[in-house]
Amino acid sequence: MQEEVIITSHHVKAMKIKLFLTLTTILILAACRSQPAPGPPVRMSRYFPETGHTVQGDFLRFFDVYGGINSFGLPLTEEFLVDGWRVQYFEKGRLEYHPENEPDYRVVVGWLGDLLRRRTPPLPPSHLPATNDPYRRYFPETGHTLSGDFLTYFDTHGGSVRFGQPISEPFLEQGRIAQDLQSARFFWTPETAPPVTLEDIGRVHLDQIR
Repeated sequence: MQEEVIITSHHVKAMKIKLFLTLTTILILAACRSQPAPGPPVRMSRYFPETGHTVQGDFLRFFDVYGGINSFGLPLTEEFLVDGWRVQYFEKGRLEYHPENEPDYRVVVGWLGDLLRRRTPPLPPSHLPATNDPYRRYFPETGHTLSGDFLTYFDTHGGSVRFGQPISEPFLEQGRIAQDLQSARFFWTPETAPPVTLEDIGRVHLDQIR
């Protein structure tokens, strides 16, 4: 005796759902197979034809945030290793990558002023400004002060992240008032706007080590 099979609307609906799910799975698998494997992330870069060098990745981001060419000048080298750190020289500084630092502080400006041995003895206590003096600020870490246009420029162009801290008091350099910081040398140029310019400290140090 043959067993009678009764197909109800419920069975039809279930078979349609099962067929739909099967087709959907096939299409998804086919789409996945057709997609190329993801490659490494693209590292943003910028080429500077004036010097023939490229700035890229974390260095380029830092360069743009802290003033670009106006602050650092043009790149003088590609990235290379110094004491195990990636570095790159610019006309007005050297960028360094320190993977041992916290993420926000892995790119720093090298202390070329210190490497050039420009640090002078700290001020004696009798020469320290008042703590509430708005025009002259004392930096106890290095024992020196910033004041006037030098202080204004420091505060409005990146502060200690860009320039480090002062390692001298103002002095005369070839007829101009200058002051050394850990990562820069300031010149007072009242005929310009802003009335502070930067030495090409990156070029000076690079020429010394070549």
